Amino acid sequence: MALLTKVQINSAVDRAWEDVPVPEWGEGAQVRLMELTAADRGYIEAGSVVANGQSPALRVESLKTYREKLVGMALVDENFERLFSNKEIGQLSAKSGAVIERLAAKVQELSKMGRFAVKEAEGNSDADPSGSSNSD
Repeated sequence: MALLTKVQINSAVDRAWEDVPVPEWGEGAQVRLMELTAADRGYIEAGSVVANGQSPALRVESLKTYREKLVGMALVDENFERLFSNKEIGQLSAKSGAVIERLAAKVQELSKMGRFAVKEAEGNSDADPSGSSNSD
């Protein structure tokens, strides 16, 4: 099997997506959620960490909007373009907490984060991740 080139890697469509019903937002309403990019995931995760010298209040502020960030970065239109810019994500804070929680859980599932990452790892626990032999 030939190794992939940079062009092949960059052109690969590798992010999962799902259309999710949101009846609270109207009869027959649904949104499209897409797996987070590596950059978006890093941005969200970095906001959950307190660096040396930073106030723990910054972490609390970031965690207060964790779910909105997950949803806002994953909401896309029919052309897979994000609906909310990073600056607009705060608008989701005014929406139902139950709805945002449900959508955030779906984003975590699509992105293999949190408890969904654990389930994925448990399913692959016997696999050799490198594909190489373990000779001594």
